[in-house]
Amino acid sequence: MKIEKDMTIGQICGMKEFFPLSQYFFTKMTDDVWGNSLEHYGFEKCNLKEALERIEELAAWERERGDIIFDLYSQEERKRETDKREVKLIRMPGKEERPYVLICPGGAYARAWGLIEGLAVGARLNRLGYGAFVLFYRTRQNGPFWPPLMPGPMEDLSRALSFIEENEERFKVKKEGYALAGFSAGGHLAAQWGSVNHGWRIYGQRPPKALFLGYPSISTDVFYDRLKEMTGEAKESAVKYLSRLKGEDFTRENLQEFSVEYHMDEKYPPVYLTAFEDDPAVPAASSQILLNRLKELEIPYKTKIGITGGHSFGVGDGTEADGWLQEAVEFWNGLTGS
Repeated sequence: MKIEKDMTIGQICGMKEFFPLSQYFFTKMTDDVWGNSLEHYGFEKCNLKEALERIEELAAWERERGDIIFDLYSQEERKRETDKREVKLIRMPGKEERPYVLICPGGAYARAWGLIEGLAVGARLNRLGYGAFVLFYRTRQNGPFWPPLMPGPMEDLSRALSFIEENEERFKVKKEGYALAGFSAGGHLAAQWGSVNHGWRIYGQRPPKALFLGYPSISTDVFYDRLKEMTGEAKESAVKYLSRLKGEDFTRENLQEFSVEYHMDEKYPPVYLTAFEDDPAVPAASSQILLNRLKELEIPYKTKIGITGGHSFGVGDGTEADGWLQEAVEFWNGLTGS
């Protein structure tokens, strides 16, 4: 199939070749997304052609044999707590008997940008020889935000890792030495997994060998302080984002429960981080706060931070971050000795 950059998301989602994975390209999709072209979302920089070619293969696999899309909660759990119905795990097999990467797409905890920050990243990891899993955790677009969305997504992340470990032989992956990747709000989720108050230790699970973080929304302090300068839709979006973490009655102080820099210690995982200084959605200052803490704690890290490139660049082909994912894998391999 020939993929053109002027094709719309609606056209792509309507093609039988991509079903049923196309349901997860943009979850909780709104009308404006349907009409946007692949070029609008970064056809070249996100390498959507490569992604869609791999998705077509996996969609055929799922239609014929299954074993690609999984529910993470039982039927009883999904009936009792309906928001758990949206929690899915998509398997993207790579070379066998290697550690895997679990990917958390972004979307401000309102939705999941599954194509750009999940499946496209998984497709590139597959090309590099690694199996990947894309997690579609709980999100919430609109209020009421009480109880808050958190810690639901953390529970979903824990459940995903447990599920992969339980099926290690079936999926032909190594549970030791896994990496956790996340972008934007998904980067915040992944970064929290290393924290002392909401991370792997709380859930009694093994830590990741590395975190791959793309423009992560690390610090709630940064977002809270920006509210004073914001107006209109931008302010409304920021308020909703913070409300998803702590409810509508959030304060600078109570949000700090989810501000990662306050909850790191010497056992925090090594980090590869990429971002751009001109990011209009997640200030680069948030990434710098994390890097400062990593340096203070003497945690290994590597960065690829550019000047111009904006937000939601995914694999970042042709940008100042070109090649970041391969570098992240090399960084990870150096840590694991694989």
